[in-house]
Amino acid sequence: MGESVGMMTDGGVLLSGGARVDSPPILRLAGLPAAALGRLRLTKSFRCAEEQARLRRWLALEGQALSDALFAEIGALQHTALKPRLVGLRRAVFQSRRPRDEEWNEAVAALLAPHVTERIEVWLSKLDTLDRVVAELPAVLAAEVTDRERVLREVAADPGFRRALSQASPALHLELGKWLADAAHRPRAQSLARLAKYVARAAAKTSPYSTFTISGQGAWVDGTAPELFAAKAPVAGILELDGFLLQNMIRALRETPALKASLWVRVNPSVTRSAGKVTFSGLPPREPIVTMPETPAIRACLRLVAEGAPGTLGGLAERLASGARTPADVRPFLDALVRAGLLILEPPVTDQALDPLSDLIAWVAAHGGDELVDVAVLLDRLRTEVSLPVPVDDVDGHCARQDRLRDAVAAIVTRLGLPFQPVAEMSKAVYHENAVFPDPPVECATGRWRPALDDLDAVRRWLAVFDPALPLRLALGVYFRERFGAGAQVSVLELCRAVHEEIARGEPAGGSAAGQEVAQFLRASPLANSTALAVSPLSRLRELGRIQEAARRGVLGPVEADGVIRTPAEKLRAMAAGWPQWVTPPGSLGCYVQVVERGPQLALALNVAHSGYGRGRSRTTRLTTLAGGTLPPGRVWPGASGAVIHAELSGTFSSALNARTASTDYEIDYPFTVTGRPDAERLPLGDLRVVHDPRSDLVNIVSTRLVQQVVPLHLGMMADVLLPPIAQFLSWSFGVTYYLHPSFSPLASGTDLTPPESLTTHPRVETGRVVLRRARWRVPTAQVPTRQKAEADADYLVRLVGWLRANGIPDRCYVRMWTDGLWGNDPADDKWGRWVLDKSRKPVYIDFANWYLLAVFERMLRTPGPVMVFEEALPAPGDVSGPADEPAVAEYLVEISDRG
Repeated sequence: MGESVGMMTDGGVLLSGGARVDSPPILRLAGLPAAALGRLRLTKSFRCAEEQARLRRWLALEGQALSDALFAEIGALQHTALKPRLVGLRRAVFQSRRPRDEEWNEAVAALLAPHVTERIEVWLSKLDTLDRVVAELPAVLAAEVTDRERVLREVAADPGFRRALSQASPALHLELGKWLADAAHRPRAQSLARLAKYVARAAAKTSPYSTFTISGQGAWVDGTAPELFAAKAPVAGILELDGFLLQNMIRALRETPALKASLWVRVNPSVTRSAGKVTFSGLPPREPIVTMPETPAIRACLRLVAEGAPGTLGGLAERLASGARTPADVRPFLDALVRAGLLILEPPVTDQALDPLSDLIAWVAAHGGDELVDVAVLLDRLRTEVSLPVPVDDVDGHCARQDRLRDAVAAIVTRLGLPFQPVAEMSKAVYHENAVFPDPPVECATGRWRPALDDLDAVRRWLAVFDPALPLRLALGVYFRERFGAGAQVSVLELCRAVHEEIARGEPAGGSAAGQEVAQFLRASPLANSTALAVSPLSRLRELGRIQEAARRGVLGPVEADGVIRTPAEKLRAMAAGWPQWVTPPGSLGCYVQVVERGPQLALALNVAHSGYGRGRSRTTRLTTLAGGTLPPGRVWPGASGAVIHAELSGTFSSALNARTASTDYEIDYPFTVTGRPDAERLPLGDLRVVHDPRSDLVNIVSTRLVQQVVPLHLGMMADVLLPPIAQFLSWSFGVTYYLHPSFSPLASGTDLTPPESLTTHPRVETGRVVLRRARWRVPTAQVPTRQKAEADADYLVRLVGWLRANGIPDRCYVRMWTDGLWGNDPADDKWGRWVLDKSRKPVYIDFANWYLLAVFERMLRTPGPVMVFEEALPAPGDVSGPADEPAVAEYLVEISDRG
């Protein structure tokens, strides 16, 4: 790795507009080299199919033209016995059929003009070529498919790929193992297609799942050189116990008498006290909002817990006992408060612990007594297997560890009586593995990146008007003013309760229009927002709709000769500068980008944009820490001075994807999560008030203790829609969410958001050096060519290739299904939530010259949604850089923040 020289700041890269790209950039590198996909292409067969499709199209078009010419020739002829033969010739060329001998011979040719005769001869020559190509293709195809089967076996033998496959599909991993051991154990055709799909996933995509992808923290350096990748950078496989399984183990252990007696008592951090009542959020997952009278007993209980001592529930009972009441008399009262959720019994295992099993073992050993000695042994066995450092290329060792790990989980599940059996059938839910570069794997030169990053900052500002949560926030401001009054302030839970009432109410006559808008935007697909704005009863939302449409028109200019729409980045900045004050760019935006080579100064294809503030980076930091790697000093997103506090939601919410290092200086202390942060860094949910600003007609959250505005942030990698209800409400109503999702573009509006009646082309859109949208084709699935009954392989390949070429669809692209849930806007229907969980929505890399991926494509068509979307692969896997020895698809997470 080279040395860093030139202009840099400790906090990242300064941009011309004053924003800053935070450090470090995150690299996600495909686990298989890009060349693996190239080796699987049917080069000869596909060229042959393309030639056949081209000839068929030329013969059809020229045949139509010749038919017209022959019509004129026949009309000009005097009566002749050969005229019917000319009519037959005309039909033959029009139908792309070889003329019979009586339809084309010297006598017939003598009746025609020389130039028409010459065209027919050329037409027949092309038909001869087509016949030859048609005859050749089946044998060429069969030979190449046989050879590519051998190549697939070689590619799939990669240790990192096999390690990832062992978790993604244990059954397929076993089939592959038998095939690698003995070529005679050839998997079935369906298994070969599935295997190729995983190979494409590992070589063309950068989703961080097991060793299909490797993540690491890069470095910014001065200069203009291309990305410098560390040679043979070591890779570590990091295992984490599944978050849901871990939390269920902890819940079961806290109910054992010995451990329950040791639990520390805390007051639910959502508690608010007003007018002689106590309000708080109840037990997850429903999180009901509970209100009860603040009786003297409850008041005394809350006071004693706040004082810190006596700590445990038993100690609290002793302090509350007085006079004739014994601790045993008080205990049912306290148990009822625990069941209601007012009091929380916390285990000494924090949600974000780097080694939660070690903390769990220490707790059981210290307080479990003889009854739980065996549990401590089982947990230690489990921890040993999770933390065992098995080298990535030791596939057999990893698989043996998997078997031991499943056995260890099965033993603890059985001992604790958890509903997880049989563990052998749910191995994916036992642990998660991530492949990590312990040391920085790449250096990115700021001089090469800065022009594109400046344009990306312009995109950040322009995306502000397409914030999918902005309509909700605008409606919420109006609703709050109407419900509570201008300038009023209420607790977060009071607002949550009011909004839940609106959702439950439906649409009664005379109901609040703003309340119904809030309910709709909380439940509907973000895609539905754009279409709903134009008809909203709220004037500001209609104005937002007009601004969005103008922003789209400002970008969607004329299509240039190469099929690309290009807009200067300065135009985006100018548009954003003229928007109302209630349209504000995200203070920090995380952008997942891929490098598109455009000479010394690269371009960036934007894949995803979501909240920054360390989201994604803090997850990689945690994994790097577990791998014993090198870390930059300080917090991932150190706080900035000013009136606004950024606070992340505490807890993992039972998902390992939310396990991360601390990003911000504060966190929102969320009920039923266990934090290790000091009290000074915690903002209890009950400390937060929702305050209406009469000047902006918007609402903000303010910390009562700090008297400052708070922006709540979900910084885990779990989808926002899967958060608990109150956390989701906080994130969407007051935080920062997704601005650009891979499934839809902010440039889509009107008819773009409804299933098309025919194939619709959307050209690539570039703004400066940023690809804002790749070229895509939306097609009603019923119009995509499917294999006809008894159709030969070669014939279907040719027909499909002809359809692709006729519509300009590249032979290497990403294909996804759009289902009904994408457009759902009925608050009573959870189509959108189901769509988020539906894996069929995810893009699948398809190379139509790859026989196995063509089979994957055919399988997608068997259970189709209403729309199939084809999107260009940019950069194409064959055009990537990556490590010099084995170039691979690379994606970078760069975070642009307004704190230069």
